[in-house]
Amino acid sequence: MRARIVLPLAFAVMLAVSLIFTSEVLAVFDVSSFPRVEDLPYNAEMPDPLTFFDGRRVESPADWPAQAEELRRLYQYYMYGVWPDASREKVGWSIDGNTLNITVARDGKQVSFPVNFSVPDPNQVPMPENGYPVIIAFMWFAQVRQANERGYAVITVNTQPIAADNLSRAGVFYELYPYGKTWEEQTGALMAWAWGASKVIDALENGVGDQLNINPEHSIAAGVSRWGKAAAVAGAFDQRIKVTVPACSGAGGMAAFRYVSEGKTYDYSAIGVDAPYKMTQNEPLGSLQSSAERHWFNDNFLKFKHVNYLPFDQHLLAALCADPGRYLFITGSYLYEDWTNPPGMFFTYLAARKVFDCLGIRDHIAILLHREGHMITDGDLVYLLDFCDYHFYGKEPQVDLERLTQSLYLEPANFDPAWEPYVD
Repeated sequence: MRARIVLPLAFAVMLAVSLIFTSEVLAVFDVSSFPRVEDLPYNAEMPDPLTFFDGRRVESPADWPAQAEELRRLYQYYMYGVWPDASREKVGWSIDGNTLNITVARDGKQVSFPVNFSVPDPNQVPMPENGYPVIIAFMWFAQVRQANERGYAVITVNTQPIAADNLSRAGVFYELYPYGKTWEEQTGALMAWAWGASKVIDALENGVGDQLNINPEHSIAAGVSRWGKAAAVAGAFDQRIKVTVPACSGAGGMAAFRYVSEGKTYDYSAIGVDAPYKMTQNEPLGSLQSSAERHWFNDNFLKFKHVNYLPFDQHLLAALCADPGRYLFITGSYLYEDWTNPPGMFFTYLAARKVFDCLGIRDHIAILLHREGHMITDGDLVYLLDFCDYHFYGKEPQVDLERLTQSLYLEPANFDPAWEPYVD
């Protein structure tokens, strides 16, 4: 039996946050029921996504929004840092060629950052009634032309001006929200990058969409590797994102912390690998907490000594995309991606599916593992856009979308009995 952690009252630590707003404070929700990291119980089991932190059960789909909000607060407090309150922001924009300049003003400060865009030619690709759907891609996207030809706009977000990928806590995000000493003043770089994608949607809603013939209601957030982690975070926290596409995201993204594939042997003969494939090292918790990566998270996350003390696992982050109007499309690679733990990402898919099933939307979660390549491949994009066309517009797919529920890890030679409760 895999049960959600239930915390005795003795573990509760009074950490209530003052409801005083300042220009630097990011969050004001109550964390009095959240223990210090040092007081969390050890739990080797995958937390149940349908059990509240205090042990109450999610009895019906009507209970899920409250559970989802609690999960978002857990992730903010213990891992990614705070998702800023946008109510005090004013987002503006200007266009210069194929560059969209986004400005964000808050409490007397104003910052700006550029993103690049490419929109289908309406003379070549008929425009849907409310504009083209848009892929918001972190850092780079190799198939811009392919996407445009299929009727999808692409906006590419360079994360460096938003939040530097180092310990400096530099970038326009931190100009508005300086990184402080207490948890409510701390946002890691992954969350900061996700905020950048959210500002793109703000700009689209504030007039850019009308000018460029882009429909912000059909937005797709995509990224690879560390930016796959950022895409997962963006989809979990900005519920306007319709499709979340974390690619090769690994630990801190879609790979389950508690599932270690390192040292296991897999039969990949179906993809042309004759010899048994032995998985080498998965990215450990210590790597995420190292000087090279710790800036992706908040200070509380650095205090965890073992993954089994985490009060969540990454299937709960995936489940935050579960909604009747939203979708999750996980992708990764079987070969030479041991660091990203592809079996662990497939386990996340299986475990998160429990929530999608509860809401009656199993076909809103998908996984596609390609043969090799630390990227979104051309083949991945074909499946993704067919998946989106089907769900957005009811178009008949040219590929078999049933493949998006399968993997080599379900084959008898590769199947882990620990997955049995999640397979039907």
